[in-house]
Amino acid sequence: MPFKLPLSRISFRWQITLLGTLAAVLLLAVLGAIMAALQYTKSAVLNDEKRRLREAAVELSREYLSKAQFAKEKKELPPLENPAVESSRAVLTLLSRAVLQNVEGVEGGFYSAAVDGLIADSLPAVQVQDDQPPQSEISATPYWTILNVARSAAASNKPAEQVLAGVNDIVIVEAIPIHDETKIPSSAWAVRRLSGLPGSNRLRAYLTVVGLGTASLACVVLTLLVVGNLQGGVRKIENGLENLERDLSSQIPADADPVEIRLIARAINRLGAALNEKIESEKLIEDRLRHAERLAALGRLVAGVAHEVRNPLATIRLRVQMCQQEAESEDVRKSCEVALEEIERLNGMVNRLLSFSQTVKLHAEPVDLRRLLAERLASFQEKARLRQVKLVTNFDNGSGLVRLDHDRMTQVFDNIIQNALEAMSPSGGILCVSIGSDAANGTGVREAWAEFNDTGKGISPDAIQRIFDPFFTTKPSGTGLGLSICHELVRAHGGEIRVMSAEGKGTTVRVILPIREDEATARSA
Repeated sequence: MPFKLPLSRISFRWQITLLGTLAAVLLLAVLGAIMAALQYTKSAVLNDEKRRLREAAVELSREYLSKAQFAKEKKELPPLENPAVESSRAVLTLLSRAVLQNVEGVEGGFYSAAVDGLIADSLPAVQVQDDQPPQSEISATPYWTILNVARSAAASNKPAEQVLAGVNDIVIVEAIPIHDETKIPSSAWAVRRLSGLPGSNRLRAYLTVVGLGTASLACVVLTLLVVGNLQGGVRKIENGLENLERDLSSQIPADADPVEIRLIARAINRLGAALNEKIESEKLIEDRLRHAERLAALGRLVAGVAHEVRNPLATIRLRVQMCQQEAESEDVRKSCEVALEEIERLNGMVNRLLSFSQTVKLHAEPVDLRRLLAERLASFQEKARLRQVKLVTNFDNGSGLVRLDHDRMTQVFDNIIQNALEAMSPSGGILCVSIGSDAANGTGVREAWAEFNDTGKGISPDAIQRIFDPFFTTKPSGTGLGLSICHELVRAHGGEIRVMSAEGKGTTVRVILPIREDEATARSA
């Protein structure tokens, strides 16, 4: 079985190293290809120019045949059968001029065996008896070479060509036989001189090679820079992952890295933040679960104690009332009144203990949160006046109807307002009550909130951690059950209470409740 090494199993660093090696090999291959291409550039250009000249000669032949056919129809001799006549030369000259005027750098004409000479727009009349060719605009072009090529094509009835290479230029001659069914051989020819042909100037070729080699070297250097940049990004991600293992709140800085590295770093940062948030959420759930278990155990204990205390307390109250009625002394009656007040206070505490131990049962209905809070604040108006506390409301962003238990939530709001008033200094303060709503959260449920912001003495950081624990209080005469019961009632509504405080700066309590739009709308319709 052949050995296979999948590329995916090679480390990213080795893949980058392999990429750099391939880039260097590619540079050598490109240089070799450039050298090889330079050897064939000259022949490729020559072949292309020969094709152009051949096409020009064919076009001359085609145009002449058309003109010869027209002359025969008029019972006249074709021009190449009688080239010595001036009119024939004029026709052939005009014909070559018309065909070649749009072919750049190409000159041409015709050959007739009748005079064994060349006839073209750029050549004057040819005298057969002359030993030297006439002067031509094709400067330095070997006249006899053109004549020989044209004569060869006419005699052999096959295309003929010849290339004359000079020191700095090349002359190409192409000739095509003309098949006009006459006994006088003739042909059409075309010639072009090429200067500065690729490959003929060695200095230019060397400069081209050097330029291409420099460009290839620049590409390799750029590739190495990219490789180094990627390696730096990979090392940064590795270090970031190691830090993330120790601390999920750590972040990978990648603002100056390539786009791909930045995307990877941001994805890892989001993943770390999500994991950290999830772990914190799980810790919070565990704390709440332990708190609920403690409350359940404490509730069972409290229920038993409350039942045991309630009956004797009722008997004591009855006896004190009887004593108060039968007493003749005013001092005794006043003492009985004080005793009855304390018994009522103890009875209220017992009722709160029983309420704390029982499972919360709600009778939910659509309630206008704005109206409910206005009623509760109105009931505390006199107490606030006596304590010199100013009540301020901000109900502009009212949340409308919220499905809740009116009596239970009244108990919650009364307790929070009472605590806020008691937290004020004797010189008074301000209690600001606001309501509002937030957009739908991850569960698709909108939330309404009521916020109580006082300017009281505030709560210490240690105390705020235990503020919802049963029997924990910072008041000299408090029972420590008020906020615990409020916390359980709000949770029974599917909401939560958030407390933010700073010593000497006041306290903010926010009660958050879910809004079920469909139920609230149906009940209010």
